[in-house]
Amino acid sequence: MLLEALRQEPRYALRTLRKAPGFAITAALTLALGIGANTAIFTVVRSVLLKPLEYPDPDRLVRITGGATAAKFEAIRQAQSFSAAAFNVFTETVALAGPDGPEPLKGLRVSAKFLETLGVAPLHGRAFLMDEEKAGAQVALISSELWRRRFGGDPQVVGGTAILAGTPWVVIGVIPPGFEFPFSGVDVWRPWQPDTLPLQSRLNSPILSLFGRLKAGVSAEQASAELDVIHRRYAVANPGKLDARPTQIPTATPLKEDLVKNIRPTLWMLFGAVALVLLIACANVAGLLLARSASRWKEFAIRAAIGGGRGRLISQLLTEAVVLALAGGLSGILLARWGLRGLAAIPGLELPRMREVHLDLGVLAFAIAVSAAASLMFGLAPALATSRPDLAYAMKAAGEMAPAPRATRFAPLSARALLVVAQVALSIVLLIGAALLLESLARLGRVDPGFEPRNLLTMQITLPQSRHEEFVRRVESLPGVRAAAITLTLPMTGFAGTPVQPAGESRLKLNERPIATLQSVTPAYFRTLGIAMKRGRDFIARDTASAPLVAIINENLARRFWPAYPGGEDPVGRYLLVGANPIPLQIVGIAADVRQADLASDAALGIYRPRAQTPEMPAMFAVRTDGDPLRFAHAIRSELMAVDRNQTITAVRTMNEVIYSSEGRRRSVLILLGGFAGVGALLAMLGIYGVIAVMVAQRARELSIRRALGARDGDILRLIVGQGVRLAATGAIFGIGAAFALTRALASLLFRISATDPLTFAAVALLSMITAIAASYIPARRAARIEPLEALR
Repeated sequence: MLLEALRQEPRYALRTLRKAPGFAITAALTLALGIGANTAIFTVVRSVLLKPLEYPDPDRLVRITGGATAAKFEAIRQAQSFSAAAFNVFTETVALAGPDGPEPLKGLRVSAKFLETLGVAPLHGRAFLMDEEKAGAQVALISSELWRRRFGGDPQVVGGTAILAGTPWVVIGVIPPGFEFPFSGVDVWRPWQPDTLPLQSRLNSPILSLFGRLKAGVSAEQASAELDVIHRRYAVANPGKLDARPTQIPTATPLKEDLVKNIRPTLWMLFGAVALVLLIACANVAGLLLARSASRWKEFAIRAAIGGGRGRLISQLLTEAVVLALAGGLSGILLARWGLRGLAAIPGLELPRMREVHLDLGVLAFAIAVSAAASLMFGLAPALATSRPDLAYAMKAAGEMAPAPRATRFAPLSARALLVVAQVALSIVLLIGAALLLESLARLGRVDPGFEPRNLLTMQITLPQSRHEEFVRRVESLPGVRAAAITLTLPMTGFAGTPVQPAGESRLKLNERPIATLQSVTPAYFRTLGIAMKRGRDFIARDTASAPLVAIINENLARRFWPAYPGGEDPVGRYLLVGANPIPLQIVGIAADVRQADLASDAALGIYRPRAQTPEMPAMFAVRTDGDPLRFAHAIRSELMAVDRNQTITAVRTMNEVIYSSEGRRRSVLILLGGFAGVGALLAMLGIYGVIAVMVAQRARELSIRRALGARDGDILRLIVGQGVRLAATGAIFGIGAAFALTRALASLLFRISATDPLTFAAVALLSMITAIAASYIPARRAARIEPLEALR
């Protein structure tokens, strides 16, 4: 009997759904949206947050945080807790010579045991040797992607040479495919050597990114305790160094935790958002089933009359729900595949381990589980509500046109109203989150960055510092170019830091001095960027390496050391001690404050030095033009090739694009959360429309009598629309209460606005009222046009 029921009920459910294709398609697509969004975000969460790293014994890999220079790393390298330790220093762009011209590659400087620490062996060749950390070792590792693309996958490339930045480098090995640590896209690895770092970085800046492999049986806590002892000894032996500060005590953190720490809250928040979307979808489908069940009362009554028990009726209705859920689940998996491609294309999201994000058996199992849970969530309530048909009424009712019993008509309606209230409440939570992010971005857009981004083109160049002056001069001679300059880093992209104090005062240790941003720039930098000079002069051609050392400071630094500025003191002509350089720099100018990190961060203390008076450093190029700056990119590339045919340019962007990308994380979360909120709000409004439409159909006689007794169109409209507004208002009350508790998860993404901003909450509540009126208006107009005689007949 049970087996027979299991065979019959799915077939009967399919036949029943085929008779109502509009309902079945609508319900399945609604579920597909919720299940697809959940599957896509779960795939990311599982791959990024839950799966172990794809290295041997990944639990033994740790990030050594706290900052360290090369000198301090030599002490850390001897720690007994690690079987190996290594670091990567900085990314660089290098030009690979080829028959079709130089190709820009992303490069990385690493220590000798970089691969050994990770437990990775080269696909071909060997890894770096300890002796190759010394200056003069021209050896390199290349990625398998570059090996296939430029060298045809020939193993004989090992031992050959590649011309990088005009210099031959010996290729000693090929990195295995898919290797992405510490980030994706690296083509060339070269050994770190002291001379590859700028002087200031060699002496002071804690820029090394350290990691290690723990010995078997050693925990991260034990390693951190040993690192604390090493730091104390180092601080005693090196008093005053920046990396000897108490705030620079190194600690060992599991590598996976360190890689995902910045993205974890965002991913869990998005996972919560798609869970709300799924709940809204389930409530919507449950409402559809309740409305449909009210029209099937005779079918249920007949089945009960011929012996169908309540259990069989519930089983049949749940089977229909399962069929809908499976259809929605299969469609949702397809949507998840497209959604993952969309996630990868969202600028600024910057997901780590993105190569590992893909649908697999674990994700499919999750999708099946979500589909099963969804079928219970939206199928159980309608099944219970309609599984007790009124047999006495069914026997008394005459003809096919007999109305459904009152309990059958209005119990599903009240249950569906509760579901709509839940949908409105959940959608308001999502809408408030999206509105808070939108307002944050609007406020960020009104922040003055301290420079003029319009008509400004930026790019990274790979050109020896000795050729910079010639290159700038050639570009400035191009028609339509107003100014050009070279700098270490661009505003809105981060900065290098250096300790600073006024000369002539009691000299502080390096680790006791304030840290200022350091920029190395060519003359006309301030004119090119549109940064106002408040006092003094700009750098000029006479500020060469043999000239007196000079600097320009920003107003923030001027106020820090000369509090009476600008009214009572003039720092121009004073001297500064910058970094470990014992020679004071004379201040020749004061520039306006610039937001160097991002729009959300206040301007830091800032120092600018002439590029001719600083060691070789990475270079970003900025050009101010008349009109669209992107149309000058080709001409600038040609001028660079004319200066040095072995060099190239990369990262060509307008300054507006740089600013846009600096807020990429906020924008990407807004795109996703706004999309989820829009889907949720649409489903909630459709729910209100459906409830009101069913109510109008079921109250046709009552409304006809009201019309016959003199009710006007406006009276009917107010009655029906009022029902929708009451549903929305009830949902808004619950939604606002839930949002007060849940929107705090957005706090780290908000700018100058509270996570419980009352204006935002009120605006979203008002919006929900307006949309509720709009959703109720169409069925209300239909009710107002009811002809009393026709309805009563």
